[in-house]
Amino acid sequence: MPVLKCPICGGDMEVPDDALPGELFEHEECGAQLELEVDENGEMRLKQAEEVSEDWGE
Repeated sequence: MPVLKCPICGGDMEVPDDALPGELFEHEECGAQLELEVDENGEMRLKQAEEVSEDWGE
């Protein structure tokens, strides 16, 4: 299981081996919502997930 750094608190976070790009995780230490990014070289990193507001059809 890869261990990545939280971009918010700098703590370690284990990510499942079968995690997909764009998958969301919650970091237990700081509660941050994080999104998995994978670049063209296959390097994985976490970034803060964007908040999506619902428009409810407006």
